Amino acid sequence: MPHLQTLRLWRYDDFPWTSIRPIYKEGFLYQQSILRWLKSLKTSKSVAKHVTVFEQDLCQLFETLKELTFLDIYGDVDLEKVEPYRIMVQTRFPNSRNHVETSRFRLWL
Repeated sequence: MPHLQTLRLWRYDDFPWTSIRPIYKEGFLYQQSILRWLKSLKTSKSVAKHVTVFEQDLCQLFETLKELTFLDIYGDVDLEKVEPYRIMVQTRFPNSRNHVETSRFRLWL
């Protein structure tokens, strides 16, 4: 797989593939805990954490797949994260082309 040039991923949620979702045990407070966690995802601290994790994921991917030239991820991202993701990609990969929206992330190197 080190000679892979195009990678297309489908995520049912956010773009980072390293999970930062807390583990809650099934039980009486499970639904309340999940709802509280979902609400917390829109805070600036949470957005910054997601951007950091996604940046680490991207760097690891491009280090492993040295010939990768196109990354295409389908997912579902909150609008609050689109601009921070775009800025992170422009900063980390300044000679690349990117397209970031709420349902798709594309990066050409």
